[in-house]
Amino acid sequence: MRGLISVLFVVILFSCKTVEEVKSATTPQGKRYAVGQGGGFTGEYTEFILSENGKVHKYDFRYDREVYFKDIEKIDLNYFLEKIEELSLEGIEMNNPGNMTYYIDVRIGKTSINKIVWGSYNFNPDKELTDLHKELFDKLKEWE
Repeated sequence: MRGLISVLFVVILFSCKTVEEVKSATTPQGKRYAVGQGGGFTGEYTEFILSENGKVHKYDFRYDREVYFKDIEKIDLNYFLEKIEELSLEGIEMNNPGNMTYYIDVRIGKTSINKIVWGSYNFNPDKELTDLHKELFDKLKEWE
């Protein structure tokens, strides 16, 4: 009988989720910034979502879900949040998709507040916006 109780205790102990697993399974609250690009011949899109707490999720379009990817350094988080604040992304109105489309989507939780889209061959967005997109996308996709 004691052996059975011991086995059940061990099974229950190892089946419990850690706090980090539970945290990463829930959608972070607060402002989030989705940075994505795609289209072209394949029509594939890649999107990374940066939360104000430094957590980065990658969007899985196949299963319509966000998958925890990594945490970014505090210094990088502060740098990008300052650049986002300087550009006032919530006030930019732009919807010019193209064959290759780039976007930055400001969200609260999963709700979109403002989506900035560009890529049309006859539309040139501000250089500061395209530089931010490239720098942020490249930083978020790095596997550290």
